[in-house]
Amino acid sequence: MVQIENLTKEFDGFIALDRLNLNVKKGSIYGLVGINGSGKTTAIKHLAGIYRQNSGSVTINGLPVYDNAEIKATVGFIPDELYFFPHYNIKSLRRFYSGMYSNWNEERFRHMLDMFKLDDKRKLSKFSKGTR
Repeated sequence: MVQIENLTKEFDGFIALDRLNLNVKKGSIYGLVGINGSGKTTAIKHLAGIYRQNSGSVTINGLPVYDNAEIKATVGFIPDELYFFPHYNIKSLRRFYSGMYSNWNEERFRHMLDMFKLDDKRKLSKFSKGTR
């Protein structure tokens, strides 16, 4: 279960989220809809453990998300604007991420390279946005 209670987030005096509440039961699918600047990405970044709230709580399965490696290992966030190290190639990223994740699956990594016919020596800046 995903639970956000009275989440408030402020950036340099600007209140991006003001006492947001959200409960998502296991197995549910939700979409966040709103105008630009309404706080959708800010809320998601809290769920991914990227941001620390100013007040309120963000929990998944009853456990706080921020500073919780166990929960963060089960959550992913893919932003609209992707940032990858443009000078890296796939092989370099593999070294970087395999060192960060104890459950790195080399076999799956190799399978995905083959499946998408990717050259692991090609710089990321040379791939299309969709491929990145």
